[in-house]
Amino acid sequence: MKSVVLGLVFLSLFVSPVWAGSFSLDFNDYSTQIGFAQKLNTQTYGDTVAKVRYLYNDDSRTNLAGVAIGVIGTPGNVDGLKLGIDVALNGGETDADHEVLAIGLGFLAEYAPPALRGFGLEGHLIYSPKIFTFLDSEDYIEWGMGASYQVLPTARVTLAFQNIQIDLKNRGGVDLDETVRFGISFDF
Repeated sequence: MKSVVLGLVFLSLFVSPVWAGSFSLDFNDYSTQIGFAQKLNTQTYGDTVAKVRYLYNDDSRTNLAGVAIGVIGTPGNVDGLKLGIDVALNGGETDADHEVLAIGLGFLAEYAPPALRGFGLEGHLIYSPKIFTFLDSEDYIEWGMGASYQVLPTARVTLAFQNIQIDLKNRGGVDLDETVRFGISFDF
């Protein structure tokens, strides 16, 4: 009985209010990407956010998982503009025999002004220089851009392009992902 009570007390130390988060699923005929973002803290000028994602691309035989932590907020008085910066860790394999591990700096911009009535644009960039790439990789750069339409207050449909390039040791540059995907995103 004592261990049950101590266990419940220990678990109650980690009880916290439910914070906002989002889930996304993007896909086409040969690739998919699943993402989850969780707001950890809200401050006056921005939110601290943790993100997790998994990418599978059948064409390049790539499995890539990533985690990131950063901040996102609205600069000044620009309605609909959000800017973010984070530190990302991406790792996985490609061609079934090359392993990738990269720590990078990420940037994000989203613009969905009220005048566009639900339409929005977004872009992102993650860069990992040679010193922060490990295993078979030497450089990592990821970028993407897309458009979205908010069909419900908590749901969007998206169309986005993403490109992930790495330099492999003894092989040169390789595209891990270079594709357009349709997707959905839910906020909760």
